[in-house]
Amino acid sequence: MSVPGPVSSLTKRLSATGTVIADATITVIARDGFDRVSVRTVATQSRLAPGTVQYHARTRQDLLTNAFVRSVQRQEERIRALPRAGSPLESMHQSLSELLPTGGTRREDAALWVVYGAAASTRPWLAELYWSALVLFRTRLETALASAHDAGRLVPGMTPATAARLVTALVNGLTIDYLNAPETEQQEIARKLHRGLALILR
Repeated sequence: MSVPGPVSSLTKRLSATGTVIADATITVIARDGFDRVSVRTVATQSRLAPGTVQYHARTRQDLLTNAFVRSVQRQEERIRALPRAGSPLESMHQSLSELLPTGGTRREDAALWVVYGAAASTRPWLAELYWSALVLFRTRLETALASAHDAGRLVPGMTPATAARLVTALVNGLTIDYLNAPETEQQEIARKLHRGLALILR
């Protein structure tokens, strides 16, 4: 699917060094917060020279944009690497579990999503990028849910569009609720996701 504007930037490929810088930026945001991102903090985290960081991301906005793009791509890479599941319910549960804050890079990416969602409310350039990612996510959800609908696996009266918005709200809600929960709660997140999806998919 070709989508003009900011959505297309979500598919841009970063260089190897650019990827290291973006990963370091994500770590800084997840650990210290959005406002702590600078050439200096990212250089320290990435163990690269400040000049190298600035060469690959000339402005702070470039750092933040590349981190968002990289986070979206990391999530997609994890989902693509999953083995094929059986039913639409199990397949969707398996894929969406990769978006929840269950430790490691999953927690970093979930934290970045929450932080950027809040920051976008006062930064138009970020709001546009954030919204494009949300629309892309919903569009892909709708495609998967349309297939489930055609197979008679959506609950009666549920349309793919409505289901996609409910699933989005479920994932976002669980992410916020459990972002800072102890590791012992991680299995509970997965169970609640499955329980919520079972109200939408059969």
